[in-house]
Amino acid sequence: MCRMIFAKGKFDVNMLIDDMILMALDKNERHEENADKIFQHGDGWGLCYLQNSELIVHRSVRPIFDDPAIDQFRSLKTDMFILHARHASLGKVVPANVHPFESQRYVFFHNGTIYEDLPFDREFHPRGTTDSERYFYYLISSKNQEIDRLQLQEKLTRLTDFSGANFILTTGQKTFIANWYAINPRYYTMKKMSENSTTIISSEILPHFRQKNWEPLKNHDILEI
Repeated sequence: MCRMIFAKGKFDVNMLIDDMILMALDKNERHEENADKIFQHGDGWGLCYLQNSELIVHRSVRPIFDDPAIDQFRSLKTDMFILHARHASLGKVVPANVHPFESQRYVFFHNGTIYEDLPFDREFHPRGTTDSERYFYYLISSKNQEIDRLQLQEKLTRLTDFSGANFILTTGQKTFIANWYAINPRYYTMKKMSENSTTIISSEILPHFRQKNWEPLKNHDILEI
């Protein structure tokens, strides 16, 4: 269970970080998980961004709102940036369980919990104990075929026991974003803002961009960007 931000185009990373910190502190939107309690996302954070056509990844087990390491990215200049803050559901707060997960040329972020055991190719060997890492391997197990939107949709349709299967899966050049959940639509529905050459997709409407035109993704949407 997490909060995620994807941004592509022209944007201020500093603003995105500030907005993620507010989300992680549970100081932004109301939804099913915080209706009667504080629901923070303080179980680690991770990010990736494009630099000279290469994906750079960073992770931390500390809360994003209590980790000075996030400040090194505030002045970052990039045209693709993904940020994730975790609320642990399955798996302890240890480095191997912090998003994103990487394999081959893919980087993966997830929001939700997958309760069922998912099959994946034998070449993949989980480092941690999360459902998210196994879900990642399930999605990219393709017998060396190029992963496409239809293939991802078929795999998501086969899921039977989960709360949320939202994900961001990227190679840097191509990104798939899925809005796919079984419960709690206010918590899981991702929102999209596009203006000029900039696209932002987020778990919540971002405070710095609140006056922009946002539209919710539909359940079972899979975007390719």
